[in-house]
Amino acid sequence: MTLNISTVNNQFSLRIPSHRFRQGGRDVFFFALDLETLDGLLPQRVDDGVVREANRRLTPSHAKNIQMYLDEKDDWVLGALMLGIAPNAVEFEPYQSEQGAQPFPDFGELRILTNRVNTMRIFDGQHRRRAIQDVLAGLSEDQNNRSDDKLDTLRRASMTIILYLEEDTKTLRQMFVDASQTKRIEGNAVTRFDQRDAFNRVAVKLAEGSRLLNGRVEMERASVTRTNRNLLAINQLASVLKILEVGHRGRVSRDRNDYYLQDLDGLYRRSLEWSDDFMPATREEYEGLLSGSISNAEIPQLRRSTFAYNVTFIRVLAASYFRLMSDSNSWKPLANFINNASIIPGSENGLMVEAGLVSPSGTTLIARRQEVEMAVGHILKAVSATM
Repeated sequence: MTLNISTVNNQFSLRIPSHRFRQGGRDVFFFALDLETLDGLLPQRVDDGVVREANRRLTPSHAKNIQMYLDEKDDWVLGALMLGIAPNAVEFEPYQSEQGAQPFPDFGELRILTNRVNTMRIFDGQHRRRAIQDVLAGLSEDQNNRSDDKLDTLRRASMTIILYLEEDTKTLRQMFVDASQTKRIEGNAVTRFDQRDAFNRVAVKLAEGSRLLNGRVEMERASVTRTNRNLLAINQLASVLKILEVGHRGRVSRDRNDYYLQDLDGLYRRSLEWSDDFMPATREEYEGLLSGSISNAEIPQLRRSTFAYNVTFIRVLAASYFRLMSDSNSWKPLANFINNASIIPGSENGLMVEAGLVSPSGTTLIARRQEVEMAVGHILKAVSATM
């Protein structure tokens, strides 16, 4: 939409169709602006000087990530900008019916006095606002045709604005904290729902298509407890699949993720070989699940007698698998070695004690990165001695 400018009581004002409601004892106005109009309403570049009073410090890298997201994705989603403004900076005129009545008193025209616009403060959404400014500016400078089309599309796209009648800085700070008291999206939900991550997509498919994993992946929680009948949670499975491809310390860049998205079938085949060929060959505990001689109901009890159902142990296997397959075409030496090793909790001469992942007679594996990498090195050194 385009902002209309008119004169009200000898003052210029910006007129915006809006819905008025009450929340927390304040009048609040809800409306949408296209991104180009948003630039006209909030023209000042967002930086620490703009947000310092009513918000947390601006993190440029966070804004840059949102900018890249807007630039790269056509089906982007951004939450509303939340702003405060001085109560005497706005006027609201409900829409009239043809008979002069007010059938919908909370729907009308919001007027923001231009000489009071500077009382407006972003208390939630400054990184989104900065990202919008930067992506529009960057596309404006780029003269190629794709950017021209993208720029036109973004300018016409809209964003929700929630405007609170509040100008006190301390109150706005408290409102920012209160608005942030939402539950963070858990890892299992991200893995199940995020279709832009190749490993998430393959993990969900593997949880259904793998003979070993089908019915043994926790989908509703982000971790498995000792009493859980599953081997690992869906987000933990996605993490293990990344280890299989890039190692325990490796990271998957945006470009590399795009590469995997183009080869989901290949990633799935490699993951399936790990779950249904390598894992059962590695331990009888996995072969038993595959053959049916061990039931899911037995997993909680068996956790007391074997580390095979421990997520950290599975990560160690994945990291060892990656390292070995980087230098060899066969995982069989690793499978044979692990199959003959003792992984009994509380065993003073067990593999996990020798590898430094558990204290002598201990029953809890150390999940820290340094210890895991040392354990992988120990295992591979022992495997190489058998080859």
